[in-house]
Amino acid sequence: MSILSQAPKTALNQDYTVGQQIAETVVRHDGCSYADGLARALELLNLVKVPSAERRLKAYPHELSGGLRQRVMIAMALSCRPSLLLADEPTTALDATVQIQVLVLLRKLQREMGMSVIFVTHDLGVAAQIADRVAVMYAGRIVEAGDVRDVLMDPRHPYTRGMLASTIHGQDRGRDIEAIPGSPPDMRRLPAGCAFAPRCRWADTECRAAMPPQTEPSPGRTIRCFKAAGGASLQ
Repeated sequence: MSILSQAPKTALNQDYTVGQQIAETVVRHDGCSYADGLARALELLNLVKVPSAERRLKAYPHELSGGLRQRVMIAMALSCRPSLLLADEPTTALDATVQIQVLVLLRKLQREMGMSVIFVTHDLGVAAQIADRVAVMYAGRIVEAGDVRDVLMDPRHPYTRGMLASTIHGQDRGRDIEAIPGSPPDMRRLPAGCAFAPRCRWADTECRAAMPPQTEPSPGRTIRCFKAAGGASLQ
């Protein structure tokens, strides 16, 4: 497994060229010569569509734009041919145009390399573009999971519904956004029951007393909610 960081500027060493950093990764994992590692670095920069790859190989991280630094990080993550890539909010610091380019690149590489990708994001729009399945987490637990279209078009858990309502997209102009009330829980002192109960308008004593079990309302769809278990509709 390889990890793709959300902050390429700090993840890359500013004292070495990007070629040196990728080559070192290849040498350490493959046991090849430095020359072969550098050749592999050039191949990877071309793979992730870095323009003028041979010249960029000799560049230092601070000489590159944010989008190019993220492509370098993708190249480094792919250098050892992982079967699983963990992408930790890799588009957070990028502008919208570059973000789309990185997402398209990751989808293309995932298909070409037969690689699985776990994409961590707080942006449901990004999840809709890149994911096949989505798992919604709250307080460190998966509260709802399923096919990305099913979860985003028919959310069952109150937290998922709250996130989708807390956006300007699809909302009437002049209407207040239905933001989720309250604050996230202290992870050091989680409540005994459902962690979302203090912020949920449907919560009752049952929700506050015990953690809801994971149920499967339909094949491939899971949820942790007493009120929405069995496919019940929250009104």
